[in-house]
Amino acid sequence: MVVWLKVPFAEKDEAKALGARWSPAQKKWYVKEGADAAPFQRWLDADAPAQPAAAQPQPTGDETPPAGGAIVYCDGACRGNPGGPGGWGAWIRTTEATVEVFGGSPDTTNNRMELTAAIEALRWLPQACEVVVYTDSQYVVNGMTQWRHGWVRKNWKDVKNVELWKTLIAEADRHRATFRWVRGHSGHRGNERADALANEGLDHARRTGRGEVVVRIVAEHGAGG
Repeated sequence: MVVWLKVPFAEKDEAKALGARWSPAQKKWYVKEGADAAPFQRWLDADAPAQPAAAQPQPTGDETPPAGGAIVYCDGACRGNPGGPGGWGAWIRTTEATVEVFGGSPDTTNNRMELTAAIEALRWLPQACEVVVYTDSQYVVNGMTQWRHGWVRKNWKDVKNVELWKTLIAEADRHRATFRWVRGHSGHRGNERADALANEGLDHARRTGRGEVVVRIVAEHGAGG
């Protein structure tokens, strides 16, 4: 399998130098499944969702959590990527509560913050359950739905952020986690809240110089949501 890229003509030489290949039949650039997606992140973000829109309605941020489970909206941010301060945030909805978690690092990358947001959200759920994770990072979605098994077969060769990927996979497998892509900055309520939390985490990390996790219970409610 391959992962298709949407590379502007003016950037084709850069994509080729990074290892992308051109398909004359499809008239598109691509990388093979299992390749490190980090160098191609901006082209992945510009491409179509990992799953066709017709197969899965676009979420609105008002989805009902599965019975006994949770819905997570998560996001990462970085100012001065790489090597700048970064933050991550997650808005978690269960049938019992709505919770916000966020944090950051004074020196990080955007991809690390995207991964950390998903990790910390899943960690916050102590009991194994069904979880739907929404993120605007195709790096995270493609990694968890397409590339992870190839990485394992290749013993994680040339994969960046290996320790975070392994942790995320372990947390996702502890639960019954499904990862879904949502377009960022499109008015989606859950994504917008996660983005605000990621920036709050960034500011907190820059101000304190620490990467601590902050948890806020926004609401507690009954089984009706």
